Amino acid sequence: MWNDAIKRRRRSGFTLIEVVISTGIMAMVMGCTAAMMIASMKCYDSASARTFTDCDAATAMQMIVTDIREANEVRFIANGNRLRIIPPEITEEGYYNRYKPDTAHQYDYYLSDSTGVPGHDGTWLWRGKDNDRKPVKRNVVALEFKSDCVTASGKIISVKITVVTETNTPTGKKRTELTERVVYLRNS
Repeated sequence: MWNDAIKRRRRSGFTLIEVVISTGIMAMVMGCTAAMMIASMKCYDSASARTFTDCDAATAMQMIVTDIREANEVRFIANGNRLRIIPPEITEEGYYNRYKPDTAHQYDYYLSDSTGVPGHDGTWLWRGKDNDRKPVKRNVVALEFKSDCVTASGKIISVKITVVTETNTPTGKKRTELTERVVYLRNS
């Protein structure tokens, strides 16, 4: 009889204290795991937003710089908030005639809303003119064009471009500002 009682106690299961202690330990482990996952997701969101913001600014800047380098002439419009690119004329053979501007195919870089209408406030960078315009990038909060070198006849020799992009994230705003100076000797 005594042996039967000992055998039943051994097979009877866990005590209430053992269950409470193991549940508490599991809750602490799960809480720590959840906290680490949330922190890593916030870090990933922040890093990916920074990457996208940097990439948007670099892509926009590179497109503008390439067009300036290929242009026959550049002009500032709207107090430096718009840049007009006048490409060189293309010969019948398909080559640039760098001495003649193609004023029929000029285009602008400017900020606007999603409609692309010049003069509207917005964070869309547009390339084009009139009804032939295309969005370049979104989330561009500032765009500025300046010149620190002009010829005696008033032609621009260099363009200082500033592009600022911004992305909202759960951890705050991520902002990238790029400035580049393009020396433009074709106008001299």
